[in-house]
Amino acid sequence: MQALISLYDKTGLDALAPALVEAGYSLIASGGTSDALAELGIAHTTVEDLTGFPSLFGGRVKTLHPAIHGPILADRTKVDHVEELRAQGWSPIDLVVVNLYPFDADPSIELIDIGGPALVRAAAKNFESVTVVVDPGDYQRISKGIAVGLSLDERKALAAKAFAYVSAYDSRVARWLTGEETSGLLPYTTLNLRRVRELRYGENPHQSGALYVDDSETPSGWATAHWLGTEEPSYLNIFDADGAQHLLDRLGDSPACVIVKHGGPCGVARRANIQDAYVEAFDGDPLSAFGGVVAINRPLTPELATLMLDRPKFDVLVAPGVVGPAEETILAKRRRSRIVLFEGATASRQIRSVAGGYLVQLPDDLEGIDGFRLVTSRTPSDGELEDAWMAVAVAQAAASNAVVIVKDQVAVGVGQGQPSRVDASRIAVAKAGDRASGGVGASDAFFPFPDGLETLISAGVTTVVAPSGSVKDDEIAKVAERAGISLLFAPRRHFRH
Repeated sequence: MQALISLYDKTGLDALAPALVEAGYSLIASGGTSDALAELGIAHTTVEDLTGFPSLFGGRVKTLHPAIHGPILADRTKVDHVEELRAQGWSPIDLVVVNLYPFDADPSIELIDIGGPALVRAAAKNFESVTVVVDPGDYQRISKGIAVGLSLDERKALAAKAFAYVSAYDSRVARWLTGEETSGLLPYTTLNLRRVRELRYGENPHQSGALYVDDSETPSGWATAHWLGTEEPSYLNIFDADGAQHLLDRLGDSPACVIVKHGGPCGVARRANIQDAYVEAFDGDPLSAFGGVVAINRPLTPELATLMLDRPKFDVLVAPGVVGPAEETILAKRRRSRIVLFEGATASRQIRSVAGGYLVQLPDDLEGIDGFRLVTSRTPSDGELEDAWMAVAVAQAAASNAVVIVKDQVAVGVGQGQPSRVDASRIAVAKAGDRASGGVGASDAFFPFPDGLETLISAGVTTVVAPSGSVKDDEIAKVAERAGISLLFAPRRHFRH
């Protein structure tokens, strides 16, 4: 039996190679792998000795040779293939262990691996006779299995993994060549998904769910988050946590808290300390906050944990860290709650599946205060402008149609997910109650009729910001002027469905 080993990452080679020799394999190695085996004192044949050709063109051509690919690809069930091998003086290669140049480490032409993928694909194609290994994490299992022989199902699974590995590698090269990360939406895009976590269930308990990462990208975000607690997260836990964290990131460096329920923000606050931010966010809509996702941008302290226990439970808490016994304080009393330590990440593309295809878009960028245009004679105060920007940020995170009322950096009323904008306004006003007076309102898109704006005005809102673009913009501006409020036109809408 023969095993061909060609590794860039030689992790685990010191254990794998002796195990192969003990199982009766003769080893063939290329380049640096040959040097590593020599240092380990393990006998082997070099690729150059097997092919009779030196490594050519600075290493670009060394394993691309019939003496290598013939023994890998020959179908052992076909008499003529076996006779051809014998006629050439070649022995079958039964095991191929390969990993590729780390293209992501320093993308360049020279790190586009050709020979390695060719070896992997050849061995994976002939999985009925050949075992292919691309993951050092499989070495221990392989070492134990080769003594008794791996089953056909095991070799098939390894082959599938190998093809996915090469596909992800090719995707990374394609993205670099096309400049996908910086060029927006291109005619072709790549998506290589690898499951990294099975979820407790999907959107509903009868649906299965899992978290996948694009295998052509470095894992980050929720794939690398650290979950504390006794239960696995569900699909909606991660979906809501992602929405909460995204809005939290928008709010900047001040201590802030975001509470999300069913995909939309129901509590948002910025304060001088994280305890006050949490209390204000929760009190923004206590009823909706029950069983929601809480995200904070400061570590969870024992003091904050105690405050949280005084209020109805949350399902998930997202925090950058935990101080002292805060974790035990929460989880000892609420065993079904989960705390997730999240270091932050942003999505470069937003993708949704539809029948027969996918919808892909770039992230929705949020404008700054300087993007607002005043169209009434009343000038808003600096505090009102800050509240206006925050209201727009919350409306952007809410389901459309969305109208938000913010007062003193607290979201006091959120109306979202309504087919009618005036209904969204009414819900925001109803949730805000007396707190709407002196507050600032924001709409995620223009007011098509004055009724939504008039609803906010009647509640005592003093400043409103909304995108322009309605045929009734002039009429709406006149309504605001007559009411003596400030009306700001924003440069663009922020629908979220």
